[in-house]
Amino acid sequence: MTLSGFLLALGLAYCAWSALALAMDRHYADVHGRGAEPAPALRQRLRWLGALALLASLAVAIGMQGWSIGVVGGIGVLTLAGILQVLSLSYWPARTPWLARRILCGLPLLLLLWWLERSL
Repeated sequence: MTLSGFLLALGLAYCAWSALALAMDRHYADVHGRGAEPAPALRQRLRWLGALALLASLAVAIGMQGWSIGVVGGIGVLTLAGILQVLSLSYWPARTPWLARRILCGLPLLLLLWWLERSL
């Protein structure tokens, strides 16, 4: 597992867990103030984006290590990102979307580095 591939999978998983968490009333209210709820369209969009990002994270892990080890490594990456997400929602709920956006901005660079490592 290369460093750029691991960071790409971890970033995708963290952003996925962020989207899925913000689709829930409780976490959305923690970030946006008491009583705030996501609109139904936003909630559905966050759920779809979260699910797609989880699948993309697993695809990166499987692409790096194959089906036999990649699935196990991918689940480990999902677990690590989930722990980081729980900690960020527990201690810095207002900063969670900010952090997820910063990670999301760095993902294209990590994707490019991972692609270059694979092609060399």
